[in-house]
Amino acid sequence: MSRTSSSKSTATGRTQAQAPTNTQQTRAPPQMIQNMARVTDPKHVPKEIRDQFLKKIHFCSQPYDFNDDTKNVKEKQERSQYLQELFDLLKEPNFVANLVVPHLDLIIEMIEKNIFRPLPILKKTATNGEIGMEDDDQLIDPAWTHLQPVYEYFLQLIVNEQPDVKSLKIFITHSFIQEFLELFDSEEPREREYLKNILHRLYAKLVPRRKMIRKAINDCFYTLIHETYKFNGAAELLDILASIISGFAVPLREEHIIFFKTVIIPLHKVQTCQFYHEQLLRCSMLFLSKDPTLATFLVEGLLRYWPFANSAKEVMFLNELLEVLEVCEISKLEPLIPKLFKRLIKCIAGPHLQVADRAMCFFENDYFLTILKSYKPFTFPLLVPVIAQIADTHWHKVLQESLNALKTILKEIDYQAFDKALNNKDPKYLYIIQDAKNQKKDRLKIDEKWKNLTKQALQKNPNLKEPVVPYSDTHIVGEHNGLNNGNITIL
Repeated sequence: MSRTSSSKSTATGRTQAQAPTNTQQTRAPPQMIQNMARVTDPKHVPKEIRDQFLKKIHFCSQPYDFNDDTKNVKEKQERSQYLQELFDLLKEPNFVANLVVPHLDLIIEMIEKNIFRPLPILKKTATNGEIGMEDDDQLIDPAWTHLQPVYEYFLQLIVNEQPDVKSLKIFITHSFIQEFLELFDSEEPREREYLKNILHRLYAKLVPRRKMIRKAINDCFYTLIHETYKFNGAAELLDILASIISGFAVPLREEHIIFFKTVIIPLHKVQTCQFYHEQLLRCSMLFLSKDPTLATFLVEGLLRYWPFANSAKEVMFLNELLEVLEVCEISKLEPLIPKLFKRLIKCIAGPHLQVADRAMCFFENDYFLTILKSYKPFTFPLLVPVIAQIADTHWHKVLQESLNALKTILKEIDYQAFDKALNNKDPKYLYIIQDAKNQKKDRLKIDEKWKNLTKQALQKNPNLKEPVVPYSDTHIVGEHNGLNNGNITIL
């Protein structure tokens, strides 16, 4: 038998043998619980038990190196036992009221000393390693098994009815919330889940601290948007915000509208947006359900922060854009129509098949077709020349069939407008990449313009050094560089 299978069978046998003793009914209660069970009046806790309780709190506050299992083995085992005893104590309401609540300061201090720490870097790779990473490849924080009981104790302490708002809010200060939010950057997903549940419970219970918590979360997102590119707990924080947003009263307060415009919309531009886009979309749609007039701001933001050279993110944006457009009032979209259809044309005519295919799905949506029909003077000059060109030349046969079907749809909507846009040799809004000869003519015009400007400059200053013309085949920035190969449509 292999070493792996042997260890598995041993572990299975041990689990089966110990199963009865691990259940809550058969496990012998800790000594402190046994002593407290003999107390006839829970409102008067004997000094001996109180001292024992404080001793355990103090012991659990001591720092240990949890990354090395060979150090302080006995103390760590004793600490785990004490944490279990403290956890069991929360099940007795009278003792919570007369033993735990009077010593909340020491308990919160114990929790802070355990969880507030420099976060370890567990994964060898940053953003690239997170997508598609197997569970076996994820490194586990060795300290987690020792931290989990503390988090569980903290969660049950907040859930407990005995510690009231007045008692807890003294310790849940601005600095506490700030340090607590920093822990959301942990790479341990189980820790982030505990943090999310605890913060959500704190928000629900501590009404006087709600505004402070929201502001701290806002600051956390501002840092992500404007300073850093990655925050592991963004999805969890957005989960909490979704619950908060669903409880907002209608009409929305100015504070919440500002949050939507300065946090929710700019979060789309973050490089690592794909890791929390699902939760971000939920928050966005909750806002729009409260105030549909915000949809135009979101459409404008999506077009402004459209991803570059990231096809997966483009597909996400297209999915969200279509969903948001269905909420928009058609009459409010007029200023955005040119930008909207230019972006869709770029996606359709682009080289990535999935992006093009997803952009074509817009024309299967009845509401979007209503938008298209409502603004025919804008949409047909933009759409028809491109669709007509690439419907015959697109490299993918299935998409080519879709493009031909779209041509038919556009003809059926308004044949005269279709024919006029198709025959327009100088479209007002659309500039298709020209063939090589025409492109060379434009290039020569620009070169000639530079020569004239150089002559004028030399007349004023004969010692002027002639500048290098920026438009060259090797120059990456420019209207006529080597990237313009005639196979894509540029607006």
